[in-house]
Amino acid sequence: MGGRRPTGRFFILLMFVIGTVVFVLMNVLKPAPASYAVVENGTSNTARRVQAVVMRDETVGVMDTGSTIQYVAEEGSLVSQGDTVCYIFSAGYSASQLQALESIRAEIRAYHLSVLGTIIDTRLDVLEDQVRDTALQLKALVNRRQSGNLQNLEKQLTAAMEARQTYLSQNQREDTGLTALYETESKRQSQIISWRTTETAARDGVVSFYLDGYETFMIPGNTGAITVDALRNILNGRSVGGDPSRLQTNIYRIVDTGRWYVYILSDATFAPVTDQHYWFQLEGFEDVVYDAAVVSSVKSGNTVMTLLQIDDPIGPLLNQRGGNGTISTELSGLKVPQGALTREGGQTGVYVYDGAGGTFIPVTVTGTTEDGSALVSTDFDTALYAGCYVLVK
Repeated sequence: MGGRRPTGRFFILLMFVIGTVVFVLMNVLKPAPASYAVVENGTSNTARRVQAVVMRDETVGVMDTGSTIQYVAEEGSLVSQGDTVCYIFSAGYSASQLQALESIRAEIRAYHLSVLGTIIDTRLDVLEDQVRDTALQLKALVNRRQSGNLQNLEKQLTAAMEARQTYLSQNQREDTGLTALYETESKRQSQIISWRTTETAARDGVVSFYLDGYETFMIPGNTGAITVDALRNILNGRSVGGDPSRLQTNIYRIVDTGRWYVYILSDATFAPVTDQHYWFQLEGFEDVVYDAAVVSSVKSGNTVMTLLQIDDPIGPLLNQRGGNGTISTELSGLKVPQGALTREGGQTGVYVYDGAGGTFIPVTVTGTTEDGSALVSTDFDTALYAGCYVLVK
């Protein structure tokens, strides 16, 4: 049984179907036409949580282990080079020697009051009143019956007692018993002085007697040894920088409070630019905001370690080492669509329209605007600028 032969109409229909399929496939498979977007100026407000470690330009004073210290300068006070910071008594010194000196001085005062009490001395009476009044104020402060500065009152009492003793020494009466007491006082005072050395400030700055053990490691001259792991150890309270000397003890530091630094640890999405400014706040000190400039930034794994320089007065962070913090800024730069960003030769960049295939311009992505566009900067500002066109894929 023979089949029906195809007619001419069948072949015309078949050719039409094949043509339609080819036309559809060509439109589906061909590359989409290139589109371009105009580059604009843009801004972006950003805030980022970070971990922070404070680094100060500070000089540490030391003493031999076993020695004792007598503070002279007040905590947080401004000192100049050569000012007395404290007295250091060597290991052979005993506090009982100072107690013995004070006992002799008490005997001298008692002798003046009893044996020489008939002699009127208004100047000595004034000095006695100053010592007594200051001592009563100090007692009231210790017993919390009044408020005030304990360190200042202690210094005032010491000064009043020394003024009284100096006056007594300069106004000795002709009395053999009193002369013997003064000779004993002089011998014991000389003995104490022989054990004592005066520690003076090696530089101008603010003195602090609070130390955390990181003072000689976290200084600007040691940045080459400061790593992400070292900063994490500090934040966790672990030791860094080797074992401290057992022969010497750190006792104070002189701090430059006008220029200091902060290391911050952030995730790998943070891409700071050198000299870029941020506002820095440390958790627990939200009422103080510092203007910080980027000095350097290093990526280690998934962590970015950034060094910030701050030229604002250090204020309450004089004795603070680190913790959680926030950096924020308003960034400005060139705004391009996210689709304009591409990678070539290991660099991020955009293709700038030049009438042909486009020119690749490397860029640094500094942020994201509210509409989702990328905020970028470039060293090739004569090629990439507001008003030019970039390829968007």
